[in-house]
Amino acid sequence: MTELTAKETVIVPATDKTHLDLAEYGERDQVVALGKRLQTMLPGNLTLDQALTVAQYAWLMDANAFRGEIYPATIRGRFCLIEGYKLLVRWAKRQCPYSEKFEPMDPRELPEDAIGARCWILRDDARPLLHDLIQGGANWREAFEIAATSAIGIVSKADRTTREGKEMEPPATWTWQQVAEKRALKNALNRSHGAPSPREIANESWWVHDTKTIPADWQDCPPGLPTEAREHLAEQKATARLAPPDPRTPEQVLQAGNDLLHQGAMEI
Repeated sequence: MTELTAKETVIVPATDKTHLDLAEYGERDQVVALGKRLQTMLPGNLTLDQALTVAQYAWLMDANAFRGEIYPATIRGRFCLIEGYKLLVRWAKRQCPYSEKFEPMDPRELPEDAIGARCWILRDDARPLLHDLIQGGANWREAFEIAATSAIGIVSKADRTTREGKEMEPPATWTWQQVAEKRALKNALNRSHGAPSPREIANESWWVHDTKTIPADWQDCPPGLPTEAREHLAEQKATARLAPPDPRTPEQVLQAGNDLLHQGAMEI
């Protein structure tokens, strides 16, 4: 990572040093503050240097570092930032819904000791073409291969081996075949939907379902919450923030509440 010296300013200075929204991160002390917060909130026991790398990337790309979909990982001894496949899936489905199909690859098509998968993506807007091809006499497989887009994903022997030559375990709850499938999925989506720019994919990290959140919606989440719980809290805050203001005066709100209570008592 880029070392932060005492005099160095990262990108641009922020105008309000007490305000820690991601969009205003700029000075060294603010990047450090975000890094320390991420070190507490994100799983994986990040060192401060690693957390600062995530914080710098978040500022550069306007990415949501609190969600864990742009996440740090150490691969063969090298610290990397990875965009999770769920982020690309959400972006692609927002462009055009689709269905997917996975197939294992013939070992004869792969490098020695590699594991591979092929992913087929059929966009919803390609279904009429599939229907027309079948109506025109093509069998389902022929029509599908014309209408759909495919790509492969490979996990090589080197991917599964440490620098010391020891066999690595796959990510928790996964198999190496599933890793190959996710790689194939990302490759296929980049072909079927057009590869998004880094800023496009980072922007997607702020959407929860159909609600666009901002950094302030995420920053008060308690440490240790699962990603789904953080998403739910952020979505609730964003929904409340985006709700139109109540035009009634406090007295009118109180009167409306009293009227409801009185109506309930009358019904009883």
